[in-house]
Amino acid sequence: MANLYVTAVPTADLNRNTKWFMYPGNASLFRSLITFSTGRKEPHLPKTRGIYNRLTWWEQIDKGKQLTRNRKFLTVVPVVLYLIASHTTDYQHPMLIFNTLAVMVLVVAKFPNMHKVRIFGINADK
Repeated sequence: MANLYVTAVPTADLNRNTKWFMYPGNASLFRSLITFSTGRKEPHLPKTRGIYNRLTWWEQIDKGKQLTRNRKFLTVVPVVLYLIASHTTDYQHPMLIFNTLAVMVLVVAKFPNMHKVRIFGINADK
């Protein structure tokens, strides 16, 4: 599998700024992103007794305390990646709009007012 990743060559007709999207390792990166941002995780400690069952990974960080150093760092990461991606694509309109929408969704979801809020019923109990 590692040999497949090393020998993977993107097609020649792609723009140099969007070529990175075609590498096979990015599929697992996006799967991990979705798993960590929407999945319900519970630490395997008997003293929790299910208090984290209905919370997402983001809501469990620092036992739900808002505006801690960890949360601030994890909020700044998408913004820095947005700035790097925007600069790399030379601020071209299709990619800039896509990146702007993505970073807005990611940052708004991390606001303290959005704690335990479920939009469109995603991760809501049934």
